[in-house]
Amino acid sequence: MAEAEYKKILIIDDTKLVQRFAQDFFRRMKLTVFTASDGYEGLQIALSQKPDLIFLDLMMPRLDGFKTLQVIKSNELTKDIPVVVMTAYSDRINVVSAGKLGAMSVITKPLSEEVLLKKLRQIFGERFVKSITPTDPKDKENPFGVNEEEYSDVVRSMVADFVKYFGQQVDELQVAVNGRDIETIRKITHNIRGTGGSFGYDEATTLATRLNEAVHATEVNWQEAEELLIQLKNRLKR
Repeated sequence: MAEAEYKKILIIDDTKLVQRFAQDFFRRMKLTVFTASDGYEGLQIALSQKPDLIFLDLMMPRLDGFKTLQVIKSNELTKDIPVVVMTAYSDRINVVSAGKLGAMSVITKPLSEEVLLKKLRQIFGERFVKSITPTDPKDKENPFGVNEEEYSDVVRSMVADFVKYFGQQVDELQVAVNGRDIETIRKITHNIRGTGGSFGYDEATTLATRLNEAVHATEVNWQEAEELLIQLKNRLKR
């Protein structure tokens, strides 16, 4: 496990629940994890800590992912660090643009442990991944040596935090829909889409995606937007 302890991961994402999901996953593998909520903070950590891998969100306040990636790849101290871009919208333009700026790959939110493990395998190799996963079949369901009760408590806590976060986001969406605030609706639905599936709320992800698409239309159908918001509220009550 000694090799894992020397690997450092940096997660740059403005959504705290995304940070927490990835942070918990990597820490269970004894990796050192740093988190940043925007590009400026992320660049400071990248320069000071020289992480072995960076996970970078595209849509962030102050300094977005594209500009952050551009700086990372133009600085002699950070240009060789592998960067995996994370986005809730993996359309061709985002993928191509991130690739041109030097991203190793693009992954679509919501995150999953399988995808994160796949990226570790791609970047650090099969030998490294085998060194942090069990060989005994009976340990497969608890792959990183975490006490099952402790792990269950962590998962329950994260889901509870998501439900609280989801409720707050839906309340803010109601205000935004009432005020026809398209920019806020886009931001909130982007955040829900980026987290819902990670915590088993796939339907919330789907509804948030549909609402986001509705307000991207040339002429917004506000009746449709209000109906989708009602469905999101009903999903929260289940």
